[in-house]
Amino acid sequence: MIEHIADLQHKIVSGEISATEITLDILRKIKSSDLNCFITVLDAEEQAERIDKMVASGFKGRLAGVPVAIKDNMRYKGFATTCGSKILFGSDDEDCEVVKRLKAEGAIIVGKTNMDEFAMGSSNTTSAYGAVLNPLDKTRVPGGSSGGSAAAVAAGLCRAALGSDTGGSIRQPASYCGVVGLKPTIGSIDGRGMYALSQDMDQIGPITANVDDNKLMFEVTSGKKVDDISCRGIRVGLVGQFDELLTADTRKVVESAKRIFGANDCGLVELDMPSVKAASAVYCILGNAQANINLRGIGTKDERGEKLGAEVKKRIIIGEYALHHPEITEAARKVRDRIKREFEAAFELCDIIISPSAPSTAFEFTADRKRNEIVFSDVFTQPPSIAGLPAISVPCVKASDGLPIGLQIISRYYREDLIFAAAKLIEKSV
Repeated sequence: MIEHIADLQHKIVSGEISATEITLDILRKIKSSDLNCFITVLDAEEQAERIDKMVASGFKGRLAGVPVAIKDNMRYKGFATTCGSKILFGSDDEDCEVVKRLKAEGAIIVGKTNMDEFAMGSSNTTSAYGAVLNPLDKTRVPGGSSGGSAAAVAAGLCRAALGSDTGGSIRQPASYCGVVGLKPTIGSIDGRGMYALSQDMDQIGPITANVDDNKLMFEVTSGKKVDDISCRGIRVGLVGQFDELLTADTRKVVESAKRIFGANDCGLVELDMPSVKAASAVYCILGNAQANINLRGIGTKDERGEKLGAEVKKRIIIGEYALHHPEITEAARKVRDRIKREFEAAFELCDIIISPSAPSTAFEFTADRKRNEIVFSDVFTQPPSIAGLPAISVPCVKASDGLPIGLQIISRYYREDLIFAAAKLIEKSV
């Protein structure tokens, strides 16, 4: 098992091992990897040497010398941000806000991870830089759009990574790759300097090997202290409309979680939330409308025709149609608001809501399955995204094919403390 970030940081600041040693080892692993997790490898050795000098002078940043990766939709000074597309180029002249926070705590940012082009995809197969492979089974997708980040953490090519999540782009790949992925409360981590797919739903969040590391990364990037609390005796909600979508494998996830929470005196609450069934349609209309607006200033008409991939072009067209039919976007907003109200009512009855993070394990790179799998892969993660709620994916069970499926834990706005407590309980019990 990979040691926790806090333990690695202690070894570095105590002089037991240097940041340069750790970084060179990670760079060797990245170079020899065939997973295609990274679009750009950064100036990591230079960063490590600088951190070692700072540590020698007494620096004890919470991430001092810890190798971290960032999704390639986040700006890093002196290097290009591609968003997984061939249309963007040139070096950034400033770090994005989360990179500034990582650097302030001494993180070594080893690279910018591969992603679905402009975060449009759920498989990491739409990247202009090639598909990312799942380290647990190279015939399977890692999930998307933050698949490069999830795969890099699962393969030990970094100790933590940042992704961005619009409709499930952190939680779904975390589930597929057997790691922990958090979509925090909307707006809780500063998104300035990141290319957003949808400002109303996009949220930066951490992907890590365990819950404690995820909590640490959230604290660093959000600037918020998260207290350790107990989740014994809380009320756990189960959405009837989600239950209708369960398969034999995903039912194992829910039943396992119910046993664990039940053994800790938690009550189970059945919830009726009919509007979550419309979440995918709402996401498609409102998300693509915002994506259309966000991409208008990128590239010339000819460049867009030549360099943008088919998935991005398709979503631009959907967004354009939605924007030219205000009655459609207005209807979607009304359903969005209804979904929010249903969550508000649910949290009067329970403290957390659980579901599988994804409807299946990671699917194969086969064209006949891919389209159907992609369409439904965010069915559990889109509703809390539309409502702006925090949610985490934590490894829970192995499915019949031997691959992991994560448990999604959702809570009220700004209750990441409760989410981490519940996720830690699951982690300790499985």
